[in-house]
Amino acid sequence: MFNTLEMTGIAQNGFGQRNPLADRYEASAAFERALRRGKWRALRQRLLGQAGGLRHLPSVDATTVRRPAREASVVNIPLSRIVGSEGRADDFDRAFYPLNDHTRDRWINIAAAARSGASLPPVELIQAADGYYVRDGHHRISVARANGQKEIEGWIAYALAG
Repeated sequence: MFNTLEMTGIAQNGFGQRNPLADRYEASAAFERALRRGKWRALRQRLLGQAGGLRHLPSVDATTVRRPAREASVVNIPLSRIVGSEGRADDFDRAFYPLNDHTRDRWINIAAAARSGASLPPVELIQAADGYYVRDGHHRISVARANGQKEIEGWIAYALAG
């Protein structure tokens, strides 16, 4: 989990409030909990025959129209209204728990940055009739949900009508 240099820093500095290594350690532990929970939820849903993955963005056909979003600025979006993904629906479940290990490094980096108080950019969303679909920001949403947030700053790229 940590290399020798990081362990030396922890030994010298401890796990103080402003220690970036402590933030990374806590973020790593949070990822492990989220991954474990995501895998258990996926197994349970598979055994019960339920769909548990993120929804894929509905395909745009002749009856579907892309229109400019009503909000052209950054707005607070309830996390409960984010229901799917434009292209990464297999990496997270419906509650945005990670489902595989290849998301680890990005997830931990974002979680450590959030723990240290860094400002994260807004997520990019597509608005559809049934909710919002993520274009960019899957890991930020996953970390926000793991941290108990109810809303996240988002920018709506466009809306689907049809």
